[in-house]
Amino acid sequence: MPKSRMQKAVMWFFYTLATLQGIGFYIFSTQSYIVLQDYMYGRERLPFQERVMAAVLLRSILHFDFMVSLFNRLHGVFSPPVQGAFLLLSYIWFAIAGYFCVKLYRAVSYRRTFDFLVYPLFLCITLASYAVQITQDYAYPYDIPSLAFFTAGLYFIYTRQYLPLACVMFLGTFNRETTLFLIPIYLIDQTAVANASGSTMPRFDLSRVPWLRSALLLLIWAAVKLPIDHHFAHNGSDNQLRIRENLVNIGPKHWPGVLNICGYTIPIVLLLHRRISPRRFANYLLIVPLWIVVMFFTGVMLETRIYGELSSLATIAMLLILEDYAERLPRQVDLKESVQPG
Repeated sequence: MPKSRMQKAVMWFFYTLATLQGIGFYIFSTQSYIVLQDYMYGRERLPFQERVMAAVLLRSILHFDFMVSLFNRLHGVFSPPVQGAFLLLSYIWFAIAGYFCVKLYRAVSYRRTFDFLVYPLFLCITLASYAVQITQDYAYPYDIPSLAFFTAGLYFIYTRQYLPLACVMFLGTFNRETTLFLIPIYLIDQTAVANASGSTMPRFDLSRVPWLRSALLLLIWAAVKLPIDHHFAHNGSDNQLRIRENLVNIGPKHWPGVLNICGYTIPIVLLLHRRISPRRFANYLLIVPLWIVVMFFTGVMLETRIYGELSSLATIAMLLILEDYAERLPRQVDLKESVQPG
């Protein structure tokens, strides 16, 4: 085997172990806000029960007696079997998310300087979002699949593959309704144009709005979401506006938790967005304010997993910023040396 292939094989072997360790820690260190048995069989409260894909997948895994027996023999984080199924489900979907995150970086980056760093950084940022929590340390079986669908959606938007994007919208909405955020990102991608004044903030050409395709994406989302809402309309509900709760939780003592958005990387990339190139990808960060506003009304701000899907966006943005610094550093060193008295 050529040396480069051997290096890649070893690298991905360690990535595999790191993923197992990371996902195992995620499952072990968090607690479930829902009763998994009730969730699997359609008895949980709303909005949790509406995220049906993970329930179907968990039931499918536990349908096989040899899987149940395996989880019981492994003990630890794999037991009880429903928790083992949760871990296996999260592991597989994180691998899918990591695959699309790497592909997205390779599509976006001109240099690919940090290709080797994409997957481990993505793992670290994801764990910071979903597992590094002091309060509200909850985990849900649809969280990591949602990350995978969102990352795939970003990739298909950037590479302008509409049919796969529509498939992600259809399948991903069975898992979680946050696929809706892919539509404004799609519109940003299609309508943003360079600002002639040289500003890094884009301007938008509304004549470029793909009305039919955008409407179709929204229709796909609604065609999945509304029947699910109707089907579980008689379940108990935990749906409520979280405004008052979030206003209480934005005091200084809660800042470390509230600002832990993708392991503090989202605040960093927003501050350093001018260093992100290509600007077309940097424009996707405009989704962050909208995401925060929506979650202020519907989510618990201390529960940082509500931003988890943004982990791939944060990962690529951070690496593009590092690329910019890596390119500028030799120039700065050469400039300093050139002005040294000789």
